[in-house]
Amino acid sequence: MKRPFGGRVLLIRRKYIAALALCLAVAGIFYIINHPALVGAAAEERTLPIYSVQRDDAAISLTFNVTTAEDAYTVQIMQTLNAFDVRATFFVTGDWARENAGLAARLAESGHELKNLSDDHSVLRRLSASDIHANVQACSDAIEAATGVRPTVFRAPYGEYDGRVVAQVEALGMRAIQWSVDSGDWRGLDANAITQQVQSRAFPGGIVLLHSNVQQTTLALPDIVQGLLEAGYTLVPVSELVGGAA
Repeated sequence: MKRPFGGRVLLIRRKYIAALALCLAVAGIFYIINHPALVGAAAEERTLPIYSVQRDDAAISLTFNVTTAEDAYTVQIMQTLNAFDVRATFFVTGDWARENAGLAARLAESGHELKNLSDDHSVLRRLSASDIHANVQACSDAIEAATGVRPTVFRAPYGEYDGRVVAQVEALGMRAIQWSVDSGDWRGLDANAITQQVQSRAFPGGIVLLHSNVQQTTLALPDIVQGLLEAGYTLVPVSELVGGAA
């Protein structure tokens, strides 16, 4: 018996669909091989740090990364902030807190807050989960020993993090905080350029990144603070800025 013409068409269609499915599967395999990072990122739900918050008022936070154990400029920064009667956040390493326990206590007594920047400024995402946990906890221990206050906020060194880093930080009862306004002081800008960077990019709920080991930051700070105050901003520590988010 001859196969009906319609049956031949159906068979051809099935073969075509099977061939198309095979081509798509092969293409998918090649994509995974050539783009493993993208596939992994899509498959993993990523927990993000806080970069800024929405505020009804014009509050903003100045944050200083403090990494150098032999500190040169943090005292001047503290004195400038105190002179304007404003408070800021200092993200410090455990190494710094142990070497500068007296200065850490003075910062806290002046109303500034000290927060966690890891124990030794390592790129934490390269470590195992247990090593991340131990590193961050050691920094918190050092800050608490110096100030009597355990930090509730963490910042990833170099701004590098992944979901494991955030998960370990949150397991220690802290929130991860990054920044939304980069002063560019780490790029070797002069004081005027640093000031312009901050003032031109400031917005309510913004978090400003500065560094305490840069002399030009120390020189720029009076103009930064005065300019923000004249623009109607209130300068508060980052944990106060983010409120319930931290």
